[in-house]
Amino acid sequence: MRILTAEDQEMARFILARHLRGWGYEVVETSNGMDALKYLMDNPLSVDMLITDWSMPGMDGLELARRVREFSDARQYIYVILLTSRGELHDILKGFSEGKVDDYMTKPFEVTELQMRVQVGCRLILSERTQRQHGIDLEAIVRRQTEAIRETQDEIISRLFNALESRDEETSCHVRRIGILSAYLGELLGLSPARIDLIKAASPLHDIGKIGIPDNVLRKPGPLSTEEFSIIKQHTSIGERILSGSRNQVIQTAAAIARSHHENWDGSGYPQGLKGKEIPLEARIVSVVDVYDALLSDRVYRKGLPEDEVLSIIAKGIGNKFDPEICRLFLDRYDQIRAHCREQETDHPLLLEYGDMGALADTPG
Repeated sequence: MRILTAEDQEMARFILARHLRGWGYEVVETSNGMDALKYLMDNPLSVDMLITDWSMPGMDGLELARRVREFSDARQYIYVILLTSRGELHDILKGFSEGKVDDYMTKPFEVTELQMRVQVGCRLILSERTQRQHGIDLEAIVRRQTEAIRETQDEIISRLFNALESRDEETSCHVRRIGILSAYLGELLGLSPARIDLIKAASPLHDIGKIGIPDNVLRKPGPLSTEEFSIIKQHTSIGERILSGSRNQVIQTAAAIARSHHENWDGSGYPQGLKGKEIPLEARIVSVVDVYDALLSDRVYRKGLPEDEVLSIIAKGIGNKFDPEICRLFLDRYDQIRAHCREQETDHPLLLEYGDMGALADTPG
């Protein structure tokens, strides 16, 4: 246990230090408040207890105690004893209230009393340190459990990806880019980090319902007929059914996105004909990036479109297909979004491979 003393009277400092060392404590001596505070600042975790006189030149013991309390609360708690010749009740109360000291003794002190008070302080320090360590250990346990839950969640989502990819090989690259694009667009919109994480994890499941679409429609190498388009539209409702009923926030968010990412701002979309902000925000974000990614992609029924043409088509969708605020932000910050996604996309460069058959299909063919 290391005790720092601050006492400007040499003889009093010597006597105090001699007793403390005789009781087995390590002692650091200073002659004023400024030196004591400097030692603490230079050695923030090395001091367990401070015993300080009140009346000292430069910085008195009360100010030192206040500064130490502010300092120690943010790092390691330091037990403070104010040792002074001021023994009036109003002085004692001032020491506790203004200095926020833990104990108060008047000089000349009785040696045995000081020893007992220091021992009490040591017990409280050990209790505080034990409690602090318990809190650190508990945080570590919670962190490990949270990581385990997240790993399980990621595995479930990954397996859903694999199930979808087994039906449509073009989907693999697309769904991962949708996660990157949607999360970054959410960040630019000023969403909270927690909500951005939700969007990043949930948005790649937007087309999970295509598992339930027949191959002759899903993989048709040409434009869809009106009847076939009616079938492909069912992937939104199928996706919601697959994901509905979960208590997991990611799956709940994914269900909302799967259901509503083909809804249009003007109410002309499907499956419910939602309009404006009736459409979940996450689905409005995915709607923009899903169409963007699909238009650039090569499909079995067409080649990907040039980038300038894609951006022109998206601009025409402002206020009818897309949320105006989200769509304008996407276009205004497009260079930044594109650069970010190129940095993130290491396995499948953003503008080289695309997938998700029918992501654009808001009209047959």
